[in-house]
Amino acid sequence: MKIFRTLLLLGCTITALIAAAQQPDLIISSINKAYQEAKEATKKNKSLGNEMVTTLSYTVHGQGKTTETLHFFYNTVQGTYWMPDDSDADPHFLYHPLYFVTRSYNIGKLKYNEEYLFDSSSQRLLFASIQDYDENGKRLDRQFYFHDGSTYLVLGPPATDFMQDHVVYQANDLRLAFDWIIQNPKE
Repeated sequence: MKIFRTLLLLGCTITALIAAAQQPDLIISSINKAYQEAKEATKKNKSLGNEMVTTLSYTVHGQGKTTETLHFFYNTVQGTYWMPDDSDADPHFLYHPLYFVTRSYNIGKLKYNEEYLFDSSSQRLLFASIQDYDENGKRLDRQFYFHDGSTYLVLGPPATDFMQDHVVYQANDLRLAFDWIIQNPKE
């Protein structure tokens, strides 16, 4: 009888662990949903004007010429600042929250593609898809999921802390570049 209870308890524990393992991760599910919505929106936005494309041409030492294309997808939100009564400034503004960036470039014969998904309201990085190459030229694909400002999950080959920090740095740099370009369109 004692063995039967132990086996029953062990069986219930294993069943509970299997059921918990099969439950979808809510954070990953919500990020995947936002990513799919962003991909759909980018297809539709081609004619809406909520896309900015920047192309850069430069030379990489020892590798030759490269062309880099950045696609910034954003929303336009109109609002009003609270202004003091004695202010002559226009209280209306347009805010352009960035939500998706694609970056493609080559270094020599190797082609790279990157995607960055941002939360439209907080402008925090949610997801990044990065193509990289190992020392033998084999392509490596990694997906980085972020939650509350830190790495939540990395899918693909293991990523070092430096690599994870670099992805966050690169995404932030692209977001800041977008902010500067959208605010200074004639420069």
